[in-house]
Amino acid sequence: MGLLKRFFSKTPGRDRIFVLGLDGVSHAMVSGELGRYLVPNLAGLLTQGSLLPMRSVLPTMSSVAWATYFTGVNPAKHGIFGFVDRHPDPFQAVIPTARDLKSLTLWEHLSRYNHEIGVMGVPLTYPPKQVNGFMVGCFFSPDLASATYPVELAPRLMEMDYRLDADTSLARENLDAFLADLDDTVSRRFLACRRLMAEEPWDFFQLNIISTDRINHFLWGGWEDGDEDLARAFTAFYRRLDAHIAELIQDLPDGCHLVVLSDHGFTRSAGVVYLNQWLEANGYLLLGMGKKELRNMHAETRAYSLAPGRIYINLEGREERGRVPSGRPYEDLREELIHRLGGLAHPETNQPLVRAVHKREDIYHGAHLSRAADLIIEPEPGFDFKADLGRADLVGRDSISGTHTLDDAFFFVHDTELVPAEPTTLLDAAPTILDLIKLPAPEAMDGQSLL
Repeated sequence: MGLLKRFFSKTPGRDRIFVLGLDGVSHAMVSGELGRYLVPNLAGLLTQGSLLPMRSVLPTMSSVAWATYFTGVNPAKHGIFGFVDRHPDPFQAVIPTARDLKSLTLWEHLSRYNHEIGVMGVPLTYPPKQVNGFMVGCFFSPDLASATYPVELAPRLMEMDYRLDADTSLARENLDAFLADLDDTVSRRFLACRRLMAEEPWDFFQLNIISTDRINHFLWGGWEDGDEDLARAFTAFYRRLDAHIAELIQDLPDGCHLVVLSDHGFTRSAGVVYLNQWLEANGYLLLGMGKKELRNMHAETRAYSLAPGRIYINLEGREERGRVPSGRPYEDLREELIHRLGGLAHPETNQPLVRAVHKREDIYHGAHLSRAADLIIEPEPGFDFKADLGRADLVGRDSISGTHTLDDAFFFVHDTELVPAEPTTLLDAAPTILDLIKLPAPEAMDGQSLL
């Protein structure tokens, strides 16, 4: 008997749903000729229902995107604005976790309706919530012992040698070791998923694969260039993933709804843009004496950045050493930055770097809007805006050859006709999932059902 059967029992006649999340897998990778080549089993499955391209969220980062998906609300409601956030006074950089979520999650909503939940590996699920079922946290978890709810689940996962994430540092040191580690992580995740599916009661089960994002970051360029070894390794990874997915689908119970989705697209990296370098070179960011850190910024600073492409005005009364008055001075500075940053171009190729610069209130709405960056850059595809200090050049390169895109995520529902929104966004996924299993969506959700 499974670990949780003594707590919860299956409700007869209830719709079941399985959600597979593939981090960073683009619509282009799973559809058409490329999909049939890379993931033939998945591509075939995706012809048996509705497959839609889907727009992600700004900033386009996995933590922000998955939080947007599983709450069904925009960042100013769920409170996650980046992989790194900050406390303005005194200035402190922080890494948000599930403790920082301000909105009801999909699994908490389902638990309130007594649906039995199984969730594995979704970003921003550490620490795991107390749900009507079980959760296995994400790569933010320091170890397996602290990654599970209930805690009794951890020893079972340890027996399976479950991995929270691959060791990405290996990609820069030993590519073969990285690829072997990546394969091992994926295999163990699918193994654990299939065992828990068989042994535990569930009405809703979500499995997320983060390793797709990892390989895309490091091997995308080599694959696209046709590098013999890298392209072979990239293709082999996706073929093995495809085989795991095929085996998993065979294990799904009859009549179970199936959803497959990604959180953002991917493309070839065209360069890394060091935004704080530009702010410093143009007199907006002044760093004090000593180590170059944002917490040491001079009181005459007018603006600074956190990745990716988030700009904060050094606002009087909000920031630790704020100097820009609210009202007209604040608005004038934002307009000035929008105008100047909108024209940024690559110093060597003259390629535009910025598609748009958004005011926070133009793309977000909600109770936590005041915590969002004052301006958010939407980059031209391929450019990744970083916040590194002490860089000599505006645009550089690193070991990452693939980067996230706002467009070209995907959403699929098996054996169901969807009515596309214009555009379909991550906000529409949770309301659609709830509609599939005949549950009402919380009123706070920003998206709409696609059924």
